[in-house]
Amino acid sequence: MFRKTVSITLLVSLMALASSGIMMILLNSLEFQLQMHPVHKIFGVLMTISGAFHIYFNFKPIKKYLSMRKVLVVGIGMLLMMSLLYVVGFNKTMDKDKIQEIELLMSQLENK
Repeated sequence: MFRKTVSITLLVSLMALASSGIMMILLNSLEFQLQMHPVHKIFGVLMTISGAFHIYFNFKPIKKYLSMRKVLVVGIGMLLMMSLLYVVGFNKTMDKDKIQEIELLMSQLENK
């Protein structure tokens, strides 16, 4: 039963993250992003937890997949791309004063 619950949680979390993320990109509205942020954050945590259990329950098949050279190359490529995007994101220069101003506004909006 727990394994089935993990699978459903992973599926619903994927749908929530994908739909909210795509809408955030397409609408490109700060207001919408602020509205969707709690949904995106909560389902991100749920997806992380259920994903960890999914890996635990399916570790043997995952090891078998990774023994295939093409799958391993694709996996390493995706990890490298993710790492590169993190480096680019973390090194992007931001105006600290503007960020503090936005964070203050966000906390005021959340407290209403």
